Amino acid sequence: MSSIGDIILTTALIRCVRSKFPEAQIDFLVKKQFYEVVQYNPCLSNILIFEKGKKLKELRQQIKQEKYDWIIDIHQNIRSLYLKTGLNIPLKTGFSKKLFQRSLLVNLGINLYREAKPVVLRYFESVEKQGVTYDNAGTEVFVPTEMVEAMKQKLLQSGYTSDKNLFVISPGASFTNKRWLPEGFSNVAGNLIAEKNGWIAFIGGKNDVMLCSEIQKMIDAETANFAGEFSLLDSAALLSLCTAFIGNDSGMLHLAQAFKKPVVGIYGPTVKELGYFPMEVNSVVVEKPVSCRPCTHMGLDHCPKKHFHCMNTIDSADVIEAVNTLLPD
Repeated sequence: MSSIGDIILTTALIRCVRSKFPEAQIDFLVKKQFYEVVQYNPCLSNILIFEKGKKLKELRQQIKQEKYDWIIDIHQNIRSLYLKTGLNIPLKTGFSKKLFQRSLLVNLGINLYREAKPVVLRYFESVEKQGVTYDNAGTEVFVPTEMVEAMKQKLLQSGYTSDKNLFVISPGASFTNKRWLPEGFSNVAGNLIAEKNGWIAFIGGKNDVMLCSEIQKMIDAETANFAGEFSLLDSAALLSLCTAFIGNDSGMLHLAQAFKKPVVGIYGPTVKELGYFPMEVNSVVVEKPVSCRPCTHMGLDHCPKKHFHCMNTIDSADVIEAVNTLLPD
């Protein structure tokens, strides 16, 4: 119930639970604003929606009436704890959020993590005793064919031509200190256009419209700014068509990887041990070994040290090199 990226990272678990229990009723609880991420997932039987104004007590009563055999809690916060208590459900499982290790790493720089295990794999800790294992097939998001076809037409109307490589850039992020510099994105976009026969589409939320527009003005070529215009499924349809994705640590990065697209992730204040780097297949993370990383496990709207070295020291050439690694000439 927290964010787009977190929900996308659950989709491997959903698929593998379905594979282990093909005849089961498998329901998924999600916030209304993220419903589209799992809307067309064929592994799910029903989707329970938590929306603004709906009391948790009512939701818990709805869960109780279903008489589930098993609750898998992969959020592990106060609300999910409340929803699963007192229900007389035989099996309730969760995974270790490693809060102690995380606190030591973020607050004191002490790293007690034995491995940098991605969250998508940590989720499987909640089901390992029931014999559910990861199938190495990554994450997935499902989009109706008609939406993909409509997106193809949208791109053509926006100036894209099929002889170009389609690069999607997402320069925004939910927290300010997770955003790389606009000038950096413009330099990378210019290189993609000149060296990779690229055409650039910018995506993001309503808060990213001006940021994307600012970057567009720095580029001496036609690009498209879809920030604030697309639904989650629209963005998914676009990403399913792209040649590669370049962006910050955000839900759009995980959405691109759900379609097995080459992904370049630009990471500043967070580190791999926290679990939210992209899966290693077909991805490159651009980061700098700044001593004050990580300063947060989620993100902040300021730099605690007031220098923002973790992002300022990432050069356009670093990101261009990462793209070239994934897409050699």
